[in-house]
Amino acid sequence: MNLILTLIFLIPSAGLSTDEIRSLQSDIRDFKSFLQYEHIEEVYTSFMEKEILRNLDRYLRHINDKRYYNRGAFEISKFVSKWGEIIREKYGDAIVDSMVINLSERKCYLYNTREFYNMNNWGYEDRLILATNVAIGNEAFGRGTIKGSFIIGRKAAEPTLHWENRGISIPYGHPFNAFGARKLELWRDGKYTHYACHGTDDVNCIGKSISLGCIRFTNVDILIIYELVKENKTKVVIVE
Repeated sequence: MNLILTLIFLIPSAGLSTDEIRSLQSDIRDFKSFLQYEHIEEVYTSFMEKEILRNLDRYLRHINDKRYYNRGAFEISKFVSKWGEIIREKYGDAIVDSMVINLSERKCYLYNTREFYNMNNWGYEDRLILATNVAIGNEAFGRGTIKGSFIIGRKAAEPTLHWENRGISIPYGHPFNAFGARKLELWRDGKYTHYACHGTDDVNCIGKSISLGCIRFTNVDILIIYELVKENKTKVVIVE
């Protein structure tokens, strides 16, 4: 009887099973490969930047007149949201319990936490789901990425970027929208820190120290990560 009870207590009480982790990783790899094959980065990035700069006034007029609309970006957004619904139905509502951003490595690690009972003690085990490359803040700009613990306080599915100096808002999908495909706000003590994890309009920045403090991801990665995290549940830890 004691042996049976011990075996029962060794069974994980929370978090995904090992088989579920493997299955989830496979689902993510397949979907990421599909998005890359479809070249979705080009929908969000400034690959036509020279042409846009030559006609900047016209583009800004279109923004002010609310005439700019990137149909492809909204189609991708809806498609990925449907994938997220399927993934959460399959694996649960909050898949990623914590994100660890290592500044020296310029990488982000996403974990699912398993809680278990063993030898009269509760234990926790963080299992890696996904690792991605990121861009971080540049100390030379005076806006290095701040370290510490945060929580994802708000998820913005189709973020707008506000250009305060020009008094305009850059709509979702515009190649000058530096937030890219998704934005995850970092909160601390119930307040937005004005730092975030988000996509980018320049995929060449990934792996570099180049931002004004935010953590930049490729649009493919942030689209996927957005569907795995939960507001006021997923913790973000930024370490040197």
